[in-house]
Amino acid sequence: MANGIISLLNWGNIKSLLLFFGPILLLRIINYYRAFRVQLAHRPPPRPILTEANRALNLLFGVIVVFLILSVPSNPYAPPPNIFTQTGSRINTPTDIIFARLARHRPDNELTDYDKLLRGNLTSIAQKKIYLRFGPEALLSCQFCNPEDPFSYLLFYLPLNTLVPHLIHLLTLGVVTSAPFAGTEAARWRSWFTFAALGLAGLDCYIMSSYDPIAAASPAVRAGQVPPLSLFTTMNMIRFLSLTVFDVVCAALIYISATHRFFYSPPSPNEQINHVIAAATAALNSANSKLHSLSVTRNAVVRDPSLKARDDWYWRAAVAMEGSSDANSSGDGSIWEEEEVVRAMSRVMNGRGRSRGLDMAQLGINAGEFVDKITAGLESGASL
Repeated sequence: MANGIISLLNWGNIKSLLLFFGPILLLRIINYYRAFRVQLAHRPPPRPILTEANRALNLLFGVIVVFLILSVPSNPYAPPPNIFTQTGSRINTPTDIIFARLARHRPDNELTDYDKLLRGNLTSIAQKKIYLRFGPEALLSCQFCNPEDPFSYLLFYLPLNTLVPHLIHLLTLGVVTSAPFAGTEAARWRSWFTFAALGLAGLDCYIMSSYDPIAAASPAVRAGQVPPLSLFTTMNMIRFLSLTVFDVVCAALIYISATHRFFYSPPSPNEQINHVIAAATAALNSANSKLHSLSVTRNAVVRDPSLKARDDWYWRAAVAMEGSSDANSSGDGSIWEEEEVVRAMSRVMNGRGRSRGLDMAQLGINAGEFVDKITAGLESGASL
């Protein structure tokens, strides 16, 4: 079958495929390039990171640090090292020799109780393959497993070692792409991140269910010339390292989209309407709070005798001043009739005030607009 596939992939067939699919692919590439150029041309300038997106990035940073620590082989939660590489033993090395070498790496050159228990369950080649593939806990703790049935060990291994980390990862992605928590810029990546994370989890399960560390190893390992590698320890490191890289890419995409550096899409009409409604609601709430504060202040003034007396005194003084000004205007003449004021008004009306920044025409227009706004609805009210 492999030879048949290779024979199909000769230069003549490849040329025919390129001649058939080349124009279609070329047009697609040109259209994508033009759309990308248009998007870059209409892209707004970069903006500071929003609070919601910054919250999502902080959570992702914490998760990245945790996954990176778990990927280090020397972390406290790392699985025990592979005893074959630790002792330099081969797959066909007798068990007693392997553990005699292992005792040299233990304190006082004595095996621990865990080592002795493992030695009793690592006597055949099949058990050694299970150890290399699923780790020592599968040999020691699985109650329903059978060395002749590797699938039973897979059922024991997958839930805790594979599914739990990926489920926690999916939960984290669901939080950092939630619109109430991370904003709309991060929420737009929700489906992409979810499908990619599911694909990564599926790839992990496929490797653990199909990869045989002995059958897929080099001929030297199969011949018993060099120590075999442990799929269990290797996948533990690769799994958390891949999750770390995945989250770094997710954080980068959220950052560049939230700051409008790339992947900018103009807001939809619904988003624009929601933005206007939110701004109007905020303005109404601000005005309502100010009116409430004014009402509270007024009630405090009215209820306090000293403040009420001072307020009454102020308004009596204001009324007295208005009365005195009316008396002066009726007896001695208004201030508008004084000689200096009349000369100044005449200079302004003759256009001399424009050199000092006064535009009477514009001032009249502004005054008319102000009066129209103030008296809007009075005519209809009077007609009623």
